[in-house]
Amino acid sequence: MKKLLVLNHFPTVYPPTSGGTLRYFHLYKELSHYYNVTLLSQTQGRKGSFFQYSPNFTEYKVEKDPIKKQISQLPQLSEAIYELELIINIKLSSHPTIYKNYYESLYGTSDIIIHESPYLLRYDRYLGFDNKPRIYNSHNHEYVLANQIWRNQKAREYLPLIYELERKLVECAKLIFVTSEIERNSFIDMYNKDPKKVKLAPNGIDPDAWLQIKESSNKRLHALFIGANYPPNIEAVGYIIHYLADKCPEIEFLIAGGCCNPFSAIKKPNIKLLGRVHHKQKLKLFAKTDIAINPMFTGAGVNLKTLEFLSAGIPLFSTDFGVRGLNLIDKEHYLHAEKEDFSNKINQFCHDKKFLKEMSLRGQKYINDNYTWSNIAKSIYEEIERATTF
Repeated sequence: MKKLLVLNHFPTVYPPTSGGTLRYFHLYKELSHYYNVTLLSQTQGRKGSFFQYSPNFTEYKVEKDPIKKQISQLPQLSEAIYELELIINIKLSSHPTIYKNYYESLYGTSDIIIHESPYLLRYDRYLGFDNKPRIYNSHNHEYVLANQIWRNQKAREYLPLIYELERKLVECAKLIFVTSEIERNSFIDMYNKDPKKVKLAPNGIDPDAWLQIKESSNKRLHALFIGANYPPNIEAVGYIIHYLADKCPEIEFLIAGGCCNPFSAIKKPNIKLLGRVHHKQKLKLFAKTDIAINPMFTGAGVNLKTLEFLSAGIPLFSTDFGVRGLNLIDKEHYLHAEKEDFSNKINQFCHDKKFLKEMSLRGQKYINDNYTWSNIAKSIYEEIERATTF
């Protein structure tokens, strides 16, 4: 059985609840049916840890390196937390870190090296000098995403470096996996990559994970948004709190995940900030909500929350950006709404239970038929074997 070594700048969470951790865990869990998979991840903890999820699926969570403290002294970036962490990862990769030691010890017994992003590329010092296949399993087109959402001007000075790292990774990779056709075209156009080497590996779901949705007995309808502490999610939460809540006073907006953090001082009668939720809480939350909302205006890749809302059978109101890459049809699978008419769409349709139920069933079937992690992993396995069998 071939051995995959996967490099990532964040760890899995078990069970995963949102964002990239869902893709990171479930995709490699399914791929471990075909390969021996080792995840090499970074954490913010002072102690590292080792997890054996199954006989063929392990993860090393590498502790925060002592060198990080001195590298973190970038005062111009102190407020740009999201950008700062990614820039620090690039800088750390040029130093003799604990993570580098783990990589060196695991490299020799690995057959294929997979990068989840370009931020740790410099750890891979054998890139271009050995015969081991490299694969870029992208969550997003990282340069395009950074160029779109990074606001701090000092952070933006690092954009050319991110471009070069990603360009090098794309150039050296046997395969690049992307989450949608939009991302595929973006990679091909920007880096002039052979289209035959850029393959689809969309985000997915486990259709058996959900609890049965209960008929709501609440006087007030519940609208759910969930997301990690990530700039596009924070932008969406700001819109919900400062606009939607006032325009839809009869709706109680439930907001879950790390995206609540910047708004902890906000008090509004129809806003409930739940903060981070664990897996069982999330399942219960999905089962008791009336509608899901996804007012996303920036970002990249395919929204995992969209897939999960629909797979769970929750009627979804979303912007075009929130359903990007999934070929969903307005009023067939979800309700399309944009910034200027989102509140009107909610107020118009939220009480039409028959319409919402029928639409949610169509959306659920479409997602569950086309986006399971097991099928996505099987397709990835087949593409890897075709590309690496000599």
